[in-house]
Amino acid sequence: MKIALVTLLLLSVSVFADTAFQRIENDQNLTADQRALYLVYSVVDQSRLPQQYLTGADTDICGTPALHEASLLFDQISSSTLDEVLSLASRPALSGSPQSFVTTGGHFRIHYTLTGIDACALSYAQDIGNYVDYAWSEECGTMNFITPPPDNNIGGDNLYDVYVAHLEGGTLGYTSSGGEYKPPDSTHSCSASHIVMGNDLGVNHQKVTTAHEFQHAIQMSYDYEEPTWFMENCAVWMEDQLWDDINDYLSYYSSGAMRKPYRGIDDGAMYWYGASYWPRMIGLMYGYEAVREVWEDCAATTGPNMWDALDEMFTAHGSSFENGFMTYGLWRYMVGPQWYASFDLFDEEADTWGTPLVFSWHNVSTLPFSGDQGAYSQYLMDTYGIAWLKVKLEDYQGGWVQLDFDGRDNFEWDMGVILFNDNNMQFAWYDCDEPSGQITLAVPTEGWDYAIFFPAFMTNTSFTANYTFELSFTTGIQEGETPGDLGLNPGSNPVTAGSELNFTLPSSGYADLSVVDMTGRRVATLFSGEADQGLHSVEFQGGLSSGTYFVVLRHENSVETARVSILR
Repeated sequence: MKIALVTLLLLSVSVFADTAFQRIENDQNLTADQRALYLVYSVVDQSRLPQQYLTGADTDICGTPALHEASLLFDQISSSTLDEVLSLASRPALSGSPQSFVTTGGHFRIHYTLTGIDACALSYAQDIGNYVDYAWSEECGTMNFITPPPDNNIGGDNLYDVYVAHLEGGTLGYTSSGGEYKPPDSTHSCSASHIVMGNDLGVNHQKVTTAHEFQHAIQMSYDYEEPTWFMENCAVWMEDQLWDDINDYLSYYSSGAMRKPYRGIDDGAMYWYGASYWPRMIGLMYGYEAVREVWEDCAATTGPNMWDALDEMFTAHGSSFENGFMTYGLWRYMVGPQWYASFDLFDEEADTWGTPLVFSWHNVSTLPFSGDQGAYSQYLMDTYGIAWLKVKLEDYQGGWVQLDFDGRDNFEWDMGVILFNDNNMQFAWYDCDEPSGQITLAVPTEGWDYAIFFPAFMTNTSFTANYTFELSFTTGIQEGETPGDLGLNPGSNPVTAGSELNFTLPSSGYADLSVVDMTGRRVATLFSGEADQGLHSVEFQGGLSSGTYFVVLRHENSVETARVSILR
């Protein structure tokens, strides 16, 4: 395709959070030594950080990313800089006489002081101890994540050490593996660590921050070489797993996956806080065990291998990373006012997530229509970024809407399409042609309220994801790809024990037919396994209370739903 010249315009809205960490990471003039030092300074000694990184900067609420990114530079920096970084990232020296106690659960030693800038009351330190005990019991007990290794008695014994101290710049806490014990007999990149908690946090911040930072301690015991982005995704996700009633993760919504879908899932501050929906979706699809499986797969291979670990997890559950990512595009759109319980992804909070971002130049109510990626460079798609193209179908019933898409040549593109109304939803995704990046896709309009097309840029590159598209309406014979009709047919409605539910598969492969309730919780599995092409019938065995439900059929790259009434 031809690359159009675009005018760079400034918008009157905030585009990205602007933290000291992000400024340091974006400064291409820094040497590796400077970058490592500045990252550590930004957390433990901001008085040594040049003011250009601090003036007017937003808060880095978690100091772990900066310390972790500094640790990933250890093999690139001089020995003298490494010594300084390790000294700064090591256990803090408290401002007053050091006090400590072992928590009730017996896994932690809490270090605190009653005097000086780091001072806190004993009751405050005890609260921190109770919350980290709870984090251990849930994350390592109930959820069976690996426990952090002993620290070779660095803190006086082999208990996990938590320090309560004054933290600068609004940071709530951090976890550091810098200079920590690396068990020599470990079969993976395992590291001990310590946690530092702020000495002035409110109760809710104490709770979610202990859950968050202890998840980092667990991650470092699996593989301390993995990238920061998924560490932060999972740590924010864990906050809500342990403290579901607090919902602090919602404060990052504007920085994250629904409002900035064009950013890659591996993007940095502050996006990674607002992208906790990625492990959240994984956990809701396959259980929290699947998130743990990603970390176990990371530990199984020496060195960073996050992308392979994600693919291995999806493959183990009969899918693939690509299919999981495209489902994520569907899942992120059907939230807020679009949400209803039809995805077999239990998330009763999805209707509170606000409205996903559809650019004004991608919001279509009159056909034909043509467009492109838009003129604003800050909204260009990253690798694993998407953009939703929304087509209102009210005036275009009884025919086909055709999309002709042309992505930048010699890169990999996928195309997703969602059809929905108040009662039903269909979803499918397709590979665009390579190397042209083109696809022609036609969808039926009858009975649907909206069609949502979303291109996904799947190539790891610094090149911009330019594209053009044309949308048209026809009542004639459609061209190009069409969503495979799964032929989901409840047969009778209402459904009672003994009723037949029918579905037709366009090709052989894995199929899953389930019933979900109005909160999205799977309440019955009617069929799950390999199935041949063609018509299938499944008998409903009953056992559910009378009410309204959704029947959900999944097959390869497609999902289809139907609302039914069940009578007991």
